[in-house]
Amino acid sequence: MQTATGDRRVIDTMARQLDLCRTAPGQAAAVLVDQATDPAMADAAVAALEQLGLSPTTVVVDDQPPGGGGAAGTPPEVIVSLLAERLEDFESMIAPQAKVLSVVAPGPGELQGVVPHPGLSRRVRRGLELLDAGGELQVSSTQGTNLSIALQGARRWHHDGLAARPGTVAQWPRGVIGTAPAMGSANGTVVMAPGDIWLPLAWYARSTVTLTFEGGRMVGIEGPRSETDAVRAHLASLDNPSAYRFDAVEIGMLWIDQRRSPALFEPGLAESFGVADRYGHVVIATGDDATRGIACCLRNATVAVDEVAAVRSGRPQGELAPDVYEQAAHRYPLDGDGLARPSVREVS
Repeated sequence: MQTATGDRRVIDTMARQLDLCRTAPGQAAAVLVDQATDPAMADAAVAALEQLGLSPTTVVVDDQPPGGGGAAGTPPEVIVSLLAERLEDFESMIAPQAKVLSVVAPGPGELQGVVPHPGLSRRVRRGLELLDAGGELQVSSTQGTNLSIALQGARRWHHDGLAARPGTVAQWPRGVIGTAPAMGSANGTVVMAPGDIWLPLAWYARSTVTLTFEGGRMVGIEGPRSETDAVRAHLASLDNPSAYRFDAVEIGMLWIDQRRSPALFEPGLAESFGVADRYGHVVIATGDDATRGIACCLRNATVAVDEVAAVRSGRPQGELAPDVYEQAAHRYPLDGDGLARPSVREVS
């Protein structure tokens, strides 16, 4: 059971994020929950909205989408959804002008270390602009990764957890920029080194494995059988050629303010919530919307757009890096290797 202090921290964190979404006292608000929602999350969402001067209504939805346009009365201008990815099933109850904060963290524990700050949105926006202006993206690493994809005609997306304008839906806590390249344009190698993370398998690579891409498809998996057999078995179990198609590159931008172990195989990190969004992680994925293939979470990769470094050895560069104001908001500053560690100003 959480302590009162723990509850207050979660409420304050939600309230700060909702404040960034430009909620205003007196706005009509609703919290969407279902039978799977953690009651502590529902209580925190209601308390956070009340802290900002709103009087939210809790709406319990069942397994079937409502047939009408929502509850009677004023349509909510601010909605906190605790339905995760099922939000699209309930679009009929959401007014077109509503701001929707879709909380994808399943419980209060996953919000520990989240520090809402406008700097994240700024960095995500700058990263998206860099992708928009580029012609080629290169991913490399000291372990041997050497991959290039074309950005002309590529699809791009971002998540920054910010629903600041009416009619927007934002997943929170999220922080990522991503691109799906033009069909057939991915070529090169991706090298998984010990300590990198296989997604969605949620386990660490223990040996070096090389994936080779030609013309946008995976054509080779090389490495010790103890590692490659599991990857091959996973892909084969999907029984779909799309599982081998190059899908996307994503760059994590979310700074989680927690102590980080310097250990290569940090306990709990590989299977932790939102590991793909972590600051400086680079995810290279195969598959499509219907068939998720394999995803390689590289923790020390370098990413360049037209030879301009966006990430260097797992650390975002230039305008993708936090400024002094965002750094000051965190208790654990990022060390030179991108890990968050205690600062001299830490208090117990």
